[in-house]
Amino acid sequence: MEGSTRITLPPDEAHHLKHVLRLGVGAEVAVFDGRGREWAARAISLGKARDVTVELLEEIAPVAEPPVRVTLGIGVLKGDQMDAVVRDVTALGVAEIVPVASEHVSVPSRAWRSGAASARWQRIAVAAAKQCGRAVVPELKPVARLPALLEQADVDARLMSVEPKVAASRELALGSLNRPSTALALVGPEGGWANGELDLAVRRGVTLVHLGPRTLRAETAPTVLLSSLWTVWGWSA
Repeated sequence: MEGSTRITLPPDEAHHLKHVLRLGVGAEVAVFDGRGREWAARAISLGKARDVTVELLEEIAPVAEPPVRVTLGIGVLKGDQMDAVVRDVTALGVAEIVPVASEHVSVPSRAWRSGAASARWQRIAVAAAKQCGRAVVPELKPVARLPALLEQADVDARLMSVEPKVAASRELALGSLNRPSTALALVGPEGGWANGELDLAVRRGVTLVHLGPRTLRAETAPTVLLSSLWTVWGWSA
């Protein structure tokens, strides 16, 4: 968008403007680049297909991002559950989403190795950002194994959500965590983390945390974890 006052919307966004919102020429809209910049714009041309051209009127200040850049590592979940996680954590401000092929993942590898699943999750993230008014779309990383993710993650803090009975004496209350600049938050699949994965995480400096006395559904835990973290760390710098 840099240096241009007119842009052609991507086909999906053009379809949404024309056939979902049912807007026409002259309609004022907000457009964003997915990297933190947002503009007030006006539709100036609607083609017969999915061609929509808008004119950028002025750059506007987007809603501020959270003060901590959080990468969510989430055990691969079944279709609708994974879609729900991507949608909700986008609204809650994660910077990156890494699907994790952990030991207890029950989704067949063929379901996510083709790339179709990742493409769908990225579209869901775009739609979620648009719906909640966020100018940043989190990046969907390729599916990773837990050892590789722990090896590659260059962050200030590492957290792993575990069931209450697993945390035992190693748990740390979320309220005791100082606010970092970057963090890796790990949430397991339906079957939870395997014992070997828990041991590996502890050896790699990961803090085990639980989210209360009840066992949460796998698709609910990321939302509760992030909400708890923002309560402790704050939503603004």
